[in-house]
Amino acid sequence: MILEKITSKYVNYITVKNYDKSKKYVGQDCIIKYLLNKKRLYKDDGEIIYKNFIEVKHNKDAEEEVDVPKEKILNNIQNEKKFLIDNSLYNLLPNKGKISLKTQISQSLKVIREYLFDSNLILIGDIDYSFLSNNLVNIYKKQEDFDFYKYKAVILDPYGDDVLNDKDLERYDLFILGGIVDVDLNWQYATKYLYRNIDLPHKRIELYRSIKNVPDRINILIKILLDSIYLNIPLEKSIIINSPKKFIRRYIQ
Repeated sequence: MILEKITSKYVNYITVKNYDKSKKYVGQDCIIKYLLNKKRLYKDDGEIIYKNFIEVKHNKDAEEEVDVPKEKILNNIQNEKKFLIDNSLYNLLPNKGKISLKTQISQSLKVIREYLFDSNLILIGDIDYSFLSNNLVNIYKKQEDFDFYKYKAVILDPYGDDVLNDKDLERYDLFILGGIVDVDLNWQYATKYLYRNIDLPHKRIELYRSIKNVPDRINILIKILLDSIYLNIPLEKSIIINSPKKFIRRYIQ
C-alpha cells in the first residue's frame, strides 16, 4: 500500500496486462512484482480495475512501457518502518521448530509486501533462505554484521520491562523479533538471552494486561504492528482483529 503512495509521486496510473484478482492491494502487488523484475508496467489506456493511492488499468494488449524510477522508489521506501527477525538460534530448534520458523518468516515477508517492500525486512542467521524464492530482503549471517544502533530500535520481548504502546509505534523505526519457536522447548527468557549483548529497550506486547492474550507467531505480530501503524488502528484493537479464533474465545471467557 505504501509503495502505491510512493509510486504515485512519479505516475498517476499504471497499466498491466494481467493481475492477481485475489490481492487486496492490486497496485501494491503489481509494483512489488515490477521492482522484482517479474512484471512490466505500461502507460497505455485501459479498463480501471483498482484505485487507491494509484490507479491501475488493465489492457492485455498494452505495448508502451512506462518509466517508473525503481531506484527512487527503493530509496523512498527505506524511510518507512523496518522489521528484523533474528534467527541466530535456529540450529538449536528441533525439526518441527525449524519448519515452523521458516513458515513464519515466509508469511512475514508476505505480510510486509502488503504494505512495504522486501527491503523493509531484515533477517539475521546463517541459514538457507532459498524458501523465500525471488526476493530483495536484507540478510546478515550474524548479529555482528548488523548495526543495531543505526536505528531507533526496540526489541519485542514477552518478558520485557515495559509495555509497547501506540506512541512507541511512532517513536521506533525498527522492530526486532527473535526467531524463537517454542516447540518441545521451554525458552521462557530466550529473547533476553539472544540479545544479551545488545543494549536496546525490551518491550512486551500485552492485551488486557497479559502477554497470554497476544499471539506469538512472528508473522501475526508483524501484521498487528503494520495494521496499527499504517491503518491508524489502536494497538489493542489491532491485536484483537488479527488474533486467531482461539485467542478470541479467550477474550470472551
